[in-house]
Amino acid sequence: MNLLLILPLALPLGLGAWLFARSGMPLRQQRRLSLMGALGQLGAAVGLLALSAEGQIAATLIGDWPVPYGIVLAADRLSALMLTLTSALALAAIAHLSLSAADTERSGRHFHALLQLQLFGLAGAFLTADLFNLFVFFEVLLIASYGLLVHGGGAARSRAALHYVVLNMVGSSLFLMGVASLYAVTGTLSLAELSDRLPELAPDQAPLAGTGLLLLTGAFALKAALVPLHAWLVPAYSAALAPVAALFAIMTKVGVYALLRLFALMPIGDAVSDATLAELPVARLPIQPLIATGALLTLAVGAIGVVVAAELRTMVAYLILVSVGTLLAGVAAGTAEGIAAGLYYLIHTTLITAGLFLLIDVISQGRARGSCLQPAQQPPAAAWLGALFLLGALAIAGLPPLSGFVGKALILEAVQDASVAGSEFGSGSGSGSGPDWMLSWTAVLGSTLLVVIGLSRAGMMLFWQGPPSTRIASGRGAYAPAATALLAASPLLALFAAPIAGYTQSLALQLLDGEDYIMAIRGLEPVDPPSAATEGIAKPVHGGPP
Repeated sequence: MNLLLILPLALPLGLGAWLFARSGMPLRQQRRLSLMGALGQLGAAVGLLALSAEGQIAATLIGDWPVPYGIVLAADRLSALMLTLTSALALAAIAHLSLSAADTERSGRHFHALLQLQLFGLAGAFLTADLFNLFVFFEVLLIASYGLLVHGGGAARSRAALHYVVLNMVGSSLFLMGVASLYAVTGTLSLAELSDRLPELAPDQAPLAGTGLLLLTGAFALKAALVPLHAWLVPAYSAALAPVAALFAIMTKVGVYALLRLFALMPIGDAVSDATLAELPVARLPIQPLIATGALLTLAVGAIGVVVAAELRTMVAYLILVSVGTLLAGVAAGTAEGIAAGLYYLIHTTLITAGLFLLIDVISQGRARGSCLQPAQQPPAAAWLGALFLLGALAIAGLPPLSGFVGKALILEAVQDASVAGSEFGSGSGSGSGPDWMLSWTAVLGSTLLVVIGLSRAGMMLFWQGPPSTRIASGRGAYAPAATALLAASPLLALFAAPIAGYTQSLALQLLDGEDYIMAIRGLEPVDPPSAATEGIAKPVHGGPP
């Protein structure tokens, strides 16, 4: 079990360091090693997924330091699911590079090393069990993603990368201030310890804790690209190389993951007592309705962007915004059903948007106009690529009988049920006619209509208005096998919707309960640290740092 937790981190870190040191290695050998690393990480992730499906939570300490000093890795159903998705995307991206006619990674010697560093950061973010190491892994993600984003050069990528870095540094600053605020009043950053200490804070400590939690919420909302904190996403995703953009499809989900982990273990309402709410007016802000409002705004901005996009890559970037808004609409319901529906939709949208990025790369290589939505000669293998585009369009728009429809139906049902039950997301009136669920339904269905219009326009431009190609499809990547594998997940997700939805329901219940996750961390065998190393260190107390 410990090996399964360590491998997803050790493999990409070791392989990335090796590739950095051997940057002159032939490209084919770099691809082969990178592919093997992704396969190894996927195998470990599937192993953790199988363990978590049985209700087991794997946890281990790194080094000889006890909780809460040592680095704790833990994998429950949520961590295992996110890690499996990450590994699958990495495998598809590397396979696409290996089969592509264009050696897009030739323009930089460290592409595969940076890719492995990115996988290391993602795995660490999903497996760590304390906020400080989550911050560290977020910074690793920022460094690696910046390098991958500027890969290939060009003014457009440089501008997008600068914008991306500046805004994400703002998010990192919010994250760091939030972490510092929580540590100042609790003396710990372990998720398990925080879940106990926050509700027990003295009245004069609650305002600072509330501020810290709100700062973390802002940081994670920026990482998730929730409107109005979304400005970095579209320029970055549309400028990146297609395999990089495909891997970036999981990046916004890191923010969603962090929000889920934050509110499951450290609800703001429990952390700030009623007696001290007046001392911190901002603590009175209803977090779930704010997230819900941001989700609906994200839906609107993304859907309008899909309609007006002038390039295919920009269109898919806006589709990611639509997906973020849709899944957070379910999460903001604040119920197990809403979270389960959102996570089902997360699986769907992560795979489909990544597949669309890879598909558009193949289509663009076969068109004189590239990814611009202007009439041009159709690409080679237009019939097959057109069928794939239709599959992806139907899936991402949420039309039956594919997985997007199932996910949206589950989300809409969960939102309405939450409103009827009077949850924080709903009006609390107990009637199903409250404005919240009606507004959510309008936003989700309206965005679906706009997405259908935008994708229909793109499909006609690509495969209807241009003359047939005079070239014969050649090369192993001409039929987009990696994109085909990802897009084929949609009918499979729909076919096996019942067991997958059952898994996400169990995941949501485990997440909201939190007790098993906390007990798994506490159950780790403590090892006394060396006396020389710990001289002068006292055990943290509830009132402040050690």
